[in-house]
Amino acid sequence: MVQLERYVRRYDLDGLLSADLVASLRPFRRGPGELIIRSGDPVRDIVFFVEGRAKAYGTMNNGQSVLAAFYAPFDVFGEAELFSSRRYALSVEAITGSICLCLPVDALLKAAPRNYRLFMYLCGRLGSKLTDRFAAESINLRYPVESRLASYLLASTDDCGRLLGTDDLGELADFLGASYRQLARVVRRFRDDGILDKSRGRVRLIDRRKLAPLAGDSYIQTGTNVKPGSFSK
Repeated sequence: MVQLERYVRRYDLDGLLSADLVASLRPFRRGPGELIIRSGDPVRDIVFFVEGRAKAYGTMNNGQSVLAAFYAPFDVFGEAELFSSRRYALSVEAITGSICLCLPVDALLKAAPRNYRLFMYLCGRLGSKLTDRFAAESINLRYPVESRLASYLLASTDDCGRLLGTDDLGELADFLGASYRQLARVVRRFRDDGILDKSRGRVRLIDRRKLAPLAGDSYIQTGTNVKPGSFSK
């Protein structure tokens, strides 16, 4: 059972939210590969990401998915849609076991006059995400496939080097905005260089240190361990 009070204290949420909104928070867990948010669903909750790792991606009209960003705590999902479309624009999927706190939008809007600190934080985070999104959208133009794959592997493997995302090169190529042939060529080179191993259809990262310099700053991981309540004091 998730202990709500633990995360309220860790991230100083009672300094960000009024008491009635803290009481409205609902914790939930997601396992690796499970969706935290689904693109197109109505925005019924603002979601605070408090533990784990996650990735956000968009789905194009042809059904292909394109990676947008990685996330680490502390972060928030749904703040952009709250002020615009009221439907989630991106899907967010847990890479590792993750914990989130849901705040119902109805409760948030009702308590808005008493929660200016929260809205200041949401607006500030929205501005940062727009900057990060611009950077992410330019990655496919600025970075070679090896950098995109390196960044994905660093963010999507566990401590034993096991890939927590898809092992299917076709799906991964679409996800990284590359062709299957381009990605397969990079995977072979990484395997020859002793960076990863691919056997029986499974990818395993062998040498993280060799991979890190190749990733650069592609696919910026957002989120901060700074307590959000401290931003508005």
